[in-house]
Amino acid sequence: MSLSTENNVSQKALDDDLFTLSPRHPDSRLEADWLFLFNKLPPDQWFSADYAYKTSGWLKVHTNIRKRQRILTQISEGYQSGDYDWSAYRSQMLKRINMHVLKLHQHHGVEDEGFFPEFIRMYPQLQAGFEILGRDHLRLDALLDKLQVQNDMLARSEVEDKGLSEQLHQTLMDGTDLLSQHLTDEEDLVIPILGLRQG
Repeated sequence: MSLSTENNVSQKALDDDLFTLSPRHPDSRLEADWLFLFNKLPPDQWFSADYAYKTSGWLKVHTNIRKRQRILTQISEGYQSGDYDWSAYRSQMLKRINMHVLKLHQHHGVEDEGFFPEFIRMYPQLQAGFEILGRDHLRLDALLDKLQVQNDMLARSEVEDKGLSEQLHQTLMDGTDLLSQHLTDEEDLVIPILGLRQG
């Protein structure tokens, strides 16, 4: 093969890649054949005038989840690096963790008991994808319960307890990794359903 032919083949491969939609992060657990709706309604259209009124509510909830998780992690990292004393750290963390745990448990409950079964009835071929998301909820809920126990300990710990703060920080980091993957996979599966359904 000549160099010019090889370059043309390479350019064609690059051009093809531009038009080959794939999940939005490389660690996605979604199978290619589950993305038939994602291919009809890719992320660059989720906030367009035709779809935003159906998709923006769910995406806003996820934005708030990510924001709360990020703020908690930043405060925890700030304490670890000496930016906060024990009293300021506790006052910043206690109510935020309680609210975050409550809202995430509520969100998972609404999805598990309402939305996910409805979506599976609409698209039975996506059941395996929703089962992945359901297993994520079990893992996330266990981490949230652990975080709540640690937060309750923090509420009782008026004397500085670096060991507790390190345990809490690790739980936040474990939750951040799982939450990031879960929310993106969920959006790639769910947002096109919301945007394309009638009514």
